[in-house]
Amino acid sequence: MITLADLHRKALRRYEAVLKAYFTGEDLFPMVIPVNKTLDRRGGMDAIFEQQRELLLNAKNKTGRGYTLDLKLNAKTGQSEIRKISVDTLADFLYFLDKEAEYQRFIRNVEQIRISSPMLLPLLERMPQLVIEQADKWPDLLKVITYFLQHPKPQQYVRSLPIAVPTKFIETNRPVLRILLDHLIPDHLNADETDFYKRFHVYVEESLVKIRFLDENLRIYPALSHISVWLSEFRTLCLGGSRVFIIENLTSFLTFPNLPDSIAIWGGGFAVTLLGGTDWLLDKQLYYWGDLDAHGFQILDQCRKHFPQTQSLLMDRATFDAHKHLRGKGEQVSVTELPNLTDDEQALFQLLNQNGWRIEQERLGEEWVGNTLSSMI
Repeated sequence: MITLADLHRKALRRYEAVLKAYFTGEDLFPMVIPVNKTLDRRGGMDAIFEQQRELLLNAKNKTGRGYTLDLKLNAKTGQSEIRKISVDTLADFLYFLDKEAEYQRFIRNVEQIRISSPMLLPLLERMPQLVIEQADKWPDLLKVITYFLQHPKPQQYVRSLPIAVPTKFIETNRPVLRILLDHLIPDHLNADETDFYKRFHVYVEESLVKIRFLDENLRIYPALSHISVWLSEFRTLCLGGSRVFIIENLTSFLTFPNLPDSIAIWGGGFAVTLLGGTDWLLDKQLYYWGDLDAHGFQILDQCRKHFPQTQSLLMDRATFDAHKHLRGKGEQVSVTELPNLTDDEQALFQLLNQNGWRIEQERLGEEWVGNTLSSMI
C-alpha cells in the first residue's frame, strides 16, 4: 500500500503543473493520485488496518483538510480498504504540501511581473519554478529587466548602470538574469558570447596582472620595478627576459630575489587559466611556484595545460622533507590523479592530498630558496 511519504512525493511532482495552471487558468481539481500498491491481506484485519493507518489518520476524512480517501469495505476481510486518493481543491493540495505561503508569494510575484514585464509570462509559464526560486528578488530583477528593455546595449561598466539595486546585484544574479534577458532582448545580445558581460554589452573591470622586473635591465621604465596591468594589455606586452616565474603567494612574489634576465608574475588574485592565450609566454622558460599542497599541484597542472613547458619550482620531495616540520592542515581534493604532472610530482601530490598536508610557500627558508635559484643560473 502506498505510504503517506509516497503520497507526498507523488503530490509534489504535480506542483509544477499546479503552478503552470495559474498562468493558463486551467482547473486541475479534483486531482486523483493513483494508488498503485496493493495490500498484503494475509495478516488479517489488524494487519490491513496497520498498513493504511497513517493515511487514514491524516486524511481529510478525519482532519477536514488535505487529501480525501475513497474507502470500500472488503467483504472477505471485513476491513475498509483505500480504493482511491484524491485532492478536492487547490487549498487542500497546498495544505497537504505545506505550500500555502509559498504559493501566495508566487501569485504576488506573478502579478507584479504581469504589470511590470508581461513579456516574461510565456517564459515563466514554461519555467514556473523560477518564480519560486527567485521569490525575494523579483522587485530588483524587474528593475534590471526594465532598464535593459529601454537600453539593450548599455556599453557601460556594470556597477555604473543607473539602476536602483545594490551595486553587486547584477554580478551575483547573472544566471537568472541571463535566462530572462535572453528571452526579452534576443535581437540585441551577442549570441555567440557565453560571458554575461560581453553577451549583454556591459563592461566589467578586468583582472590585474602584477609584474616584478627581477632584472632592472628589463624594466619598461627605469623607475618602475613593479607594474600592474589589465589582463588584456598583459597579453600584448611581449616583455623581455628569457625566464618568467609565476608565484602564487603575494609575500613570496614581493620578496622573490632579483635574477638576471627574469620577471615574476603574481599568480594570486586571478586563475592561472586566465593567462591562457598569452602567446608570448610560450617562448619563455616558465616556472610555477605555489604552496606544497594538493591545491598548489592542481594549479601547476592547469598551468601546464596552457604552457606545457612549465617547470615546477620548490615543489619537490626534497623541499618538502626539509620543511616538513612546518606542515599544517591543507585542503584535500577529490581528484586522484593530475595528468600534467611528472611522476615525482604526482607522488608528492598523492602524499599531500591523502594526508591533508600543506606547507605554505612563504614558510620556506630564505637560504633554501636562494640556493635553489642559484643552481638555476
